[in-house]
Amino acid sequence: MAFLFANLVVLAFTIPASWWLSGYDAKLTGENERRDFIRRAVRCSITLFLVELAFGSLWRCWRYDDRASGMAYLMFVVPLTLIWTGCLGELCSHAFHGLIDPEDRRRFDPHKSRRDLDMLATLVNQGRKDEAVQLCRMLKESGDVSVLTLETMLERLGVKSDGTQKPKPLIEAYRLRGQGKLNEAECLLNSLLLKNPADVDAALMLMRLYARDMSRSDKAYEVLRSLEQQPHVARDLIEFARRSIEEWSLPPAKEVAVEAQPESLEELLAKGYFGTAIEILERKTAEQPANFDLWLKLAEVHAHYCSNVKGAEKIIQQIAANPAFSPEQTQLAGARLNGWREARWHRH
Repeated sequence: MAFLFANLVVLAFTIPASWWLSGYDAKLTGENERRDFIRRAVRCSITLFLVELAFGSLWRCWRYDDRASGMAYLMFVVPLTLIWTGCLGELCSHAFHGLIDPEDRRRFDPHKSRRDLDMLATLVNQGRKDEAVQLCRMLKESGDVSVLTLETMLERLGVKSDGTQKPKPLIEAYRLRGQGKLNEAECLLNSLLLKNPADVDAALMLMRLYARDMSRSDKAYEVLRSLEQQPHVARDLIEFARRSIEEWSLPPAKEVAVEAQPESLEELLAKGYFGTAIEILERKTAEQPANFDLWLKLAEVHAHYCSNVKGAEKIIQQIAANPAFSPEQTQLAGARLNGWREARWHRH
């Protein structure tokens, strides 16, 4: 009776624990949920079988002082260790990077915007206007769905746009810089950094503004030193920012000569001119918002070359929210993002 009770306790712990730990398998891509489920189920089934054999051997060794059973117990523990070494390593990697570089670990969902729009359409068809208007406004604030689509839906519901919605601060700063309103862009970026000194995107844009547009590399380095003092900013990103300031501070003639050759993007990356490569890709994606390859390349430069996975995540989210891209393209972008995350964890 005691053996049966102890066995049930072990099983009650083993089943949920093994299933949870199997989620840290580095080979789970999320692209094929059925394949991932089978992989986890096989691993957990083998584990359950070995745990049962190991527990039986341990029980006989303890109850009857059977040394042979003790040796058999070790024979079952060794393969268990081999089965779970990879998952345990990934778990430790997650925990370690959660301490030194916390980031948004929500699972990438390329179909979220489509489900939100389906829910919105259901509310409209059912005549639940107030709920539909409220959902539209929530989605506009979140930025997960195309603003143009939501504005059209609100007009259909009889709610006219007042035109007072302000763009996101970084987008507004980028617009001001493009219009030559450098002082206004500087004030806006400084206000963002005052609220959040670890805002990497605002810091990089301000460094570029100082070094390239205002020829004040000294002030760009001041921003860099302030960013260095933030505890959760990756060292690779600091080095990327330092190299970028040097590059942005080059004389305009050299800069134009490099940018005049769009076919040399790979050469720019090979030589470490990541800042120029990012600026070229940002300009091209603005000119060709439906070019999936350009968006994916921009995300790759952020994640692979600059170790800025957060920046890549934001770009992938824009891809997922863009109705011009197909579900297959957004799924491919999500898989590439998972690959960059895995490569970053292994590299560190």
